[in-house]
Amino acid sequence: LGTALDELLRFDSPVGIATFRYTTEPLTLGGTDIPSGVPVLIAPGAANRDPAHFPDPDQLDLDRTAKDHLAFGHGIHRCLGAPVARAEAEIALDILLTRCGRLRLAVPAEDLQWRRTRLMRGLESLPVVF
Repeated sequence: LGTALDELLRFDSPVGIATFRYTTEPLTLGGTDIPSGVPVLIAPGAANRDPAHFPDPDQLDLDRTAKDHLAFGHGIHRCLGAPVARAEAEIALDILLTRCGRLRLAVPAEDLQWRRTRLMRGLESLPVVF
């Protein structure tokens, strides 16, 4: 279940864009020169789809080892609540899968409504039937 959870977090990160950061020195990234002291946006969701790091990144593969995803950030900017969020998700998924084996969407997937926010990504609701 842990491997599948990491892949789900990599595949559809709850945080698409992190808060602003500022460059501390000039650098070149992807052929673009970025001067020191300018604001930059970090996109962990996009990094989680980097084909140089995750082969076939647009394919959801629940057997993939994706422990190094950036869904919770990285380094000093890693979410302090990441271990709790991960544990909660793993417990919830375990209960749903073991107690509600026939769980399925109550509506077509294309009818699901996503929240429209800059930082956090998630569904407005998740209607299911057992």
